[in-house]
Amino acid sequence: MTTTPDLSSNAIAAARARRRMLNAALELAAQGGYEAVQVRHVSERAGVSSRTIYAHFPSLDSLLIVAVVEQARPLYRHLADAVPEGLTPAERVDELIGRLTDTITKHRPITVALIRALHGGKPDVAPYVDDFGATIRTMFLTAIAPDAPTERDRATAAVLESVWFHAVVSWATSPEPTIDPADTMRRAVGALFDANHASE
Repeated sequence: MTTTPDLSSNAIAAARARRRMLNAALELAAQGGYEAVQVRHVSERAGVSSRTIYAHFPSLDSLLIVAVVEQARPLYRHLADAVPEGLTPAERVDELIGRLTDTITKHRPITVALIRALHGGKPDVAPYVDDFGATIRTMFLTAIAPDAPTERDRATAAVLESVWFHAVVSWATSPEPTIDPADTMRRAVGALFDANHASE
């Protein structure tokens, strides 16, 4: 008698293996930076084969980006939701920038590893780079206009995402990380919201 495979059990097992791989990538990056995220190390820590890794992710860079994005989404939602009420859009963004900067600077090895993965230039990571950017834009848009954002709000969020990424790259790649991403972002916020107000 032939038994039918339990597809739900297979799916659960695959999801658990995927989560172990994501956790392994984050742990390795936190401990040893970008160079520590190697197939052998991920395989050993996650308890999977190299074939399983590549069945889920086209490259180690994509694995690392997904690991950070999936961990970051709930955090960014929390950061956005934690912004106090009764503030102007510029004040809400400023509050969010402070919280976000605290988070990335406390986890410098992971941030540096992420930047290297995002800047690797590999074709397979392009969709993951886009997904990461969309996550950051959504975070800024939520702070700017929690309800019914306009096209101007969306454009402002896109500019802030670009400036934020540049500021984080400058901080992450500096031998002496004295650059404060928050300072760069606050100058951009001041310029953007002053310009938006003047054009209304």
